[in-house]
Amino acid sequence: METVKLKTISGIAKVGGIAICMAGSATIAFCRGPYLKLLFHHHLFGHQNGQQHQLQVPSGTTWIKGCFLMLTSNCFWGFWLVLQARVMKSYPTKLLFTTLQCFLSSIQSFVIAIALERDPYKWKLGWNVKLLAIAYCGIVVTGVTYYLQAWVIEKKGPVFLAMSTPLALVFTIFSSALLLGDIISLGSVLGGILLVGGLYSVLWGKSKEHKMDDGICLTVEAQKECSESKEATTTKNPTVLLV
Repeated sequence: METVKLKTISGIAKVGGIAICMAGSATIAFCRGPYLKLLFHHHLFGHQNGQQHQLQVPSGTTWIKGCFLMLTSNCFWGFWLVLQARVMKSYPTKLLFTTLQCFLSSIQSFVIAIALERDPYKWKLGWNVKLLAIAYCGIVVTGVTYYLQAWVIEKKGPVFLAMSTPLALVFTIFSSALLLGDIISLGSVLGGILLVGGLYSVLWGKSKEHKMDDGICLTVEAQKECSESKEATTTKNPTVLLV
């Protein structure tokens, strides 16, 4: 769905930006490096002392499984963005589309949750942070976000949304470090910088292509207007040939 012209600067910027984003994702997944401690930590939910706040590094097998599951999830998410763009062309009602998407997602999530968590005590809700997290996830992360994604796909296409998705990972890393006091690694910081740089490169290439296409369209329209004005002038003032 995206045209790439490798002989132009914009095409090279788009391909290079995608490669940089993939390098950033691989850096976050596989490159840990030294762990960084910020000068200040704001534990938003509960206080954690030095004994409780210990660095828990996952094992190699768990780390590989997590990366594999994230890769699979992102591949299917990319396929869904492309399919969503095709659906929006024939079904432009974004609100009803979002409602159906949330409803079907709720059914799938409920089936998976029942299969994995069978303890009834874990399903109880109280007036605590868990209820706030569930309400935020249901209203903002699911409902509002799905509607905005459909709107972005309709206006800009699936490529724009797909390239903006890695920013959520960068925001999550730094928000968890600032608000929850989590310890981040140097690989996460370098990977976040690469993701932002790759995103900027792709969006810059797309904007340059849009400007070139708009310039070509204006040139074609100007030529059509010029030819139409010449034809009108010729019709109003016909040339008389004297023999």
